[in-house]
Amino acid sequence: MIEGFFIEFAVVIVAATLMGFIFRKLKQPVLLAFIVTGIILGSSFLNMITYHELLNIFSEFGIAFLLFLVGINLDLRVFKEIGKTSVITGIGQIIFTTLIGLGLATFLGFSFLESMYIAIALTFSSTIIIIKLLSDKKELNSLYGKISIGFLIVQDFVAIIILVLISSFSFSGSLTGQLFQLVFNLAILFIIFVIAFKFVAKRVFDALSKNQELLFLGAISWCFTFAGLAILLGFSKEIGAFLAGVSIASLPYTYNILGKLKYLRDFFIVLFFVVLGSNLVFVSSGIIFTPAIIFSIFVLIGNPLIVFILMAKLGYKGRTSFLSSLSVAQISEFSLIIIFLGAKMGHVSNEVVSIITLVAVATISVSTYFIIHNNKIYDRISAFLPFLRSKRFFEDSLHQVKSKEYSVVCLGFGDASKKIFSEKSDKKDMLVVDFDPKALHEAKEYNFDTVYGDISDLEIMEFIINAKPKIVISTIMQVNPNKILAKKLMQNNHDIKLIVLAEDVSAAKRLYKVGIEFVLVPPLITADKVKIILEDIKKGKDFELNWLKKTEFNYTNLD
Repeated sequence: MIEGFFIEFAVVIVAATLMGFIFRKLKQPVLLAFIVTGIILGSSFLNMITYHELLNIFSEFGIAFLLFLVGINLDLRVFKEIGKTSVITGIGQIIFTTLIGLGLATFLGFSFLESMYIAIALTFSSTIIIIKLLSDKKELNSLYGKISIGFLIVQDFVAIIILVLISSFSFSGSLTGQLFQLVFNLAILFIIFVIAFKFVAKRVFDALSKNQELLFLGAISWCFTFAGLAILLGFSKEIGAFLAGVSIASLPYTYNILGKLKYLRDFFIVLFFVVLGSNLVFVSSGIIFTPAIIFSIFVLIGNPLIVFILMAKLGYKGRTSFLSSLSVAQISEFSLIIIFLGAKMGHVSNEVVSIITLVAVATISVSTYFIIHNNKIYDRISAFLPFLRSKRFFEDSLHQVKSKEYSVVCLGFGDASKKIFSEKSDKKDMLVVDFDPKALHEAKEYNFDTVYGDISDLEIMEFIINAKPKIVISTIMQVNPNKILAKKLMQNNHDIKLIVLAEDVSAAKRLYKVGIEFVLVPPLITADKVKIILEDIKKGKDFELNWLKKTEFNYTNLD
């Protein structure tokens, strides 16, 4: 058995790698490559996956790590700002989608019980897929990214409650008793989280941080402990892993933990998408395609429209509302689980299972492109719909800007910007632009003027140009937005000096090609600094080495 599983596991990994390479060459989302790998290797085609349970266990690790790292990235202070939005948008979307979906399914001739299952399945969106896509785009910390994750987590909580309710039909106990048990267990889990957050986490990780291997194992243990507790209390491991991450989000070791676990997460999450693809079963019946197409269109267009309207009513401007709304343009793994459970209990037919399976494939595939190209889609649509560019109070509250010109505009306020500008004397002569509310609050603490915005936003580019800066510094190490910014600045003012940070030499070369004069690659700058230090050591000098020690001390004390 072990040898057989090992061979099958090797086939899955090699096939996913090859398919990912092909999709990459075709400039298609790699995430879709893994789903397609599962479909090809699954029962619908080659039927080469036989160790379903073992592969599923490995894929579950990826989900746990993914939610754990998301929790670490979540700042509770920022969540307070968007918590109301997340709850209202999440619950509102669930209610409206369920009602409309119920009407659609009933109109198409399904029974009331089947229509209810279909409506619920169309309601939930995939937290895992959205997190993966936003993480790849480095937009998890953007305002729309935080809001999206917020209302998706609200959806997950509701989905878990619905799963408990559906499962209760197979039990002899009363529904009231099970609901009481659910609330009681939730209270226990919350109490454990508060105790760990306030009294345990810091002490544990302070002790573990003295050894890197122990810190790595300790982080995994912390994640699995919470996930295990959640399962014992009747909840999903995703919620436990997420709470585990949140409980240590404020510790100074989070960046270290993120760096150590992200590759482990990426490896196991590949298996999740392969398993997801392998579980999709297709039947050759023309009857299912019409409702599948109708439901897919509703999920791809109707769900985003519902979220957009809700967010606009809450006071968010068009761009944030639009980008957030695209996060619900697919159905989730919870949708499939609910439908499979319904079929197992005899509540829905195999025909309904096949319909929802097709909807899952269609919406996940199309919505992946929606998320990857969301900024381009917004820019094109907003040109024809002026109301999308209307001002809203929430983003405006993040602005602390005067109607004047600025000599320096800094795009992104991360560690590099803090190091460069923290000791700047004339701070009112510099403007900070960022899409992360936390970064803007920190910039305000340094007494910089701030503007909420993404450099992919044409409005923000116009704002930067109107500020008439002498220097624009972009610490956002993404090639395409910086290329667009450079072209825009060159079209309007050739005197502005643009300084850009790039991740590597390849990115720097692409930026130089569009005419950017100053491109800095931090790893190369670090390498040059190390060379200077080595030369000074050889010559018997210790000035540069003392500077390094001081810098290291400052770094370890960063919040």
